[in-house]
Amino acid sequence: MKALTELIGLITKHKKKQVEVLGFGEASGSRYETFYELIANRMVTTDDEAARYFFGEDKDRTFTQYRNFRNQLFRRLVNSAFFIDLKKPMFNNAQAAAHNVRKNTAAARMLASRGARHSSLEIAEKTIKAALKYELTYEILDLARMLRHKYAYVAPDKKKWAYYEDLVSKCLRDLSYIEKAENYYYRIINPYVFSRARQPTVNKKASAYLAELEKDLDQCDAFWFHFMYHSIAKLESVGSQDWERVVEKGKAALHFLEGRPSAVPPMKANFLNMLVMAYTMLRRFDEAEAAFQKTEGLTQRGTHNWFKSKEQGLVLYLHKQEYTKAYEIFDTAKKNKRFQHLAPTDIEIWNILEAHLQLLCAMGKIQVPTAELKRLKLRPSKFLNDIPHFSKDKCGLNIPILIVHAIMLLQLNRYEEAYDRMLALKKYATRHLKAGEGTFRSYCFIKALIGIPAAAYDRKAAQAAAATYLEDMAKEETQLVYTSQEVEVMPYEHLWDMAMEALGA
Repeated sequence: MKALTELIGLITKHKKKQVEVLGFGEASGSRYETFYELIANRMVTTDDEAARYFFGEDKDRTFTQYRNFRNQLFRRLVNSAFFIDLKKPMFNNAQAAAHNVRKNTAAARMLASRGARHSSLEIAEKTIKAALKYELTYEILDLARMLRHKYAYVAPDKKKWAYYEDLVSKCLRDLSYIEKAENYYYRIINPYVFSRARQPTVNKKASAYLAELEKDLDQCDAFWFHFMYHSIAKLESVGSQDWERVVEKGKAALHFLEGRPSAVPPMKANFLNMLVMAYTMLRRFDEAEAAFQKTEGLTQRGTHNWFKSKEQGLVLYLHKQEYTKAYEIFDTAKKNKRFQHLAPTDIEIWNILEAHLQLLCAMGKIQVPTAELKRLKLRPSKFLNDIPHFSKDKCGLNIPILIVHAIMLLQLNRYEEAYDRMLALKKYATRHLKAGEGTFRSYCFIKALIGIPAAAYDRKAAQAAAATYLEDMAKEETQLVYTSQEVEVMPYEHLWDMAMEALGA
């Protein structure tokens, strides 16, 4: 069902009606039309629901007739994908050009395979100029090979033949550099899919890869190779948690994108998100907010980069203690119909952010409409159940998970459960958090928290018992530059104040 929903989201109703591809000219009201509308309007969200709607309450996704019906709709949607509406505001010249170049390249290949040689070569001739302008290396290679065939065999021309021969060779060289950069990128990013803990070994590899790719920058001018280089530089600098370097690398990437016609707005948003993150951790909030505002309009609502921009903006306002703005961003993201289609790990990050907002609402720091109160009610057990992947991320996102869960229990006056949680936190800190490994602030904060039961949940006694750890944590404030933004969702100083407030006067 996710694939169908995704395709329908791309094909606007206006364009569908214009081209009449979806129903192949069938009258309105056909079963395919009905199925399309049900998904577009979110009236069915699973294959089981759709099977029951069309074939009876006793049917599910495994029913043969439903599978055939569903697959036929999918094939029709794939055909319609060639007619995606490029007049929408979110498509800039580069995006529209790339779509048309890829569509025409596929058409030229298909026509050639059916014997329509002259038609295919005319398409190739007209399309390659745009492919070159927007630096679409894969399509340039395909088109140049067709045109090399034309000028070597169909309409011999030595000069043009030599030109396309050289172009094919250049593309093959560029692709070897692109492949290397992509390979390095995925080697670096994969270890962070299920962990946000600092990984020095991975970052050491990233530094080595970056140094190697820097030697190739003068050898390859392909846009995608340089974009992958800047993407790896982003991962390497963020992985080091040296936020001054993150700013430097982010600005360099944006400067590169400004000068290339191939750059599309989501790419710029990606590196602006990087600046929002860095400026937030450096507590340069005005610059962070300026960068966040620049992301507006660069990404289509409901896309991965759109959600990442919202995520960075939410964290910015949590750090600024502008909690209502943080909630408004969360509310906008959560209500987007594409939220449910995020990757499971991305949804877990949003669940962690929601837990912080729930706690702020419970403490009266955010005023929300009455209709939203039920959704934002503190449910500590449900929260833990909603984080199956990152609850195993021992030195990464499991830290804010355990911390916010503990403060939730304090706010609810569930002191026996809080005591059990504090014992678990004590063991956790001893086993997984050590000074000098980028988790010292987390270690100090958890040690401060676990002193609360020993102080019999008395605010003044707990403050006195935690004083040494809080002082040590404050000494590390100058090293906040090496703190993970995703781990310290809110500054620990703010969370400590909330924990004390939960204990009452």
